[in-house]
Amino acid sequence: MRVITGILSIMRLHNVVAAVFCVATGYWIVSWPEIPPLAVLTAVALATAAGNVINDYNDIGIDRINKPKRALPSGRLASRTALSLYFVLLLLLISTFPFLSVQISIWIFVWIILLFLYSRFFKRMFLAGNLLVSAVTGSGFLLGALVAGRIAQGMIPAAFTFLFVLGRELVKDCEDLEGDKRFGARTIPVVCGQVVALNYAAVIFVILAILFPIPWVKGVYSTAYMWIMSFSVLPILIFSIIFALQKRKNGLVSKLLKLGMFFGIFAFLAGSIQRSG
Repeated sequence: MRVITGILSIMRLHNVVAAVFCVATGYWIVSWPEIPPLAVLTAVALATAAGNVINDYNDIGIDRINKPKRALPSGRLASRTALSLYFVLLLLLISTFPFLSVQISIWIFVWIILLFLYSRFFKRMFLAGNLLVSAVTGSGFLLGALVAGRIAQGMIPAAFTFLFVLGRELVKDCEDLEGDKRFGARTIPVVCGQVVALNYAAVIFVILAILFPIPWVKGVYSTAYMWIMSFSVLPILIFSIIFALQKRKNGLVSKLLKLGMFFGIFAFLAGSIQRSG
């Protein structure tokens, strides 16, 4: 039972759901109410799960300090089991490629390469890891829109998600400062200090709070988008700005921002559906 819970934990099912939701929303922005191809969603889920597994495998030392309750440092899952799980997920992912176009297969293959490089190298480099994971997350909307045949319609949610995740990554780096510093990571909080990193995060959240009404003003999304953003995402951004400037509650801010991302995805979806309807 410990192994099963460890496997479910290391795959981070909430991240898998978020990634699939991003791609499905990118598709629905273009082609609501058609159902996105199951093979694409399955491939996205497997790629995300594999990326999470290899990330924790490469981070076991740091996680013993920063996240001791995770599957590997807590002993619920052995390192060899995690590595085997990673390769099983990759094999399952490759098995979906015959059901995908060459273009989509290459896109997802590039994701896998980038997620491996992120966990092995870029995560510990100054800003590089933050930019990479933000770009991969945001590109889910582009992938969904590409599958539906109009990639340009995924650009606005992709850009917003990129900034949103970038701000959250800076907060998470502050939360992980102790372990990162001990293992020689060169994250922004380690190099420049926690104050600088949280100030950068606050600036990003302010920019998002200013920019989010523009798609509604321009008529890209309906009032449903504006209402959802105003009463869910905006309050989370405001709390995040306040806490970031006060340099406290980094763990709470990170969790709030994760919740805010789900609200944001739903806002883009609802705004597109109402407008097309």
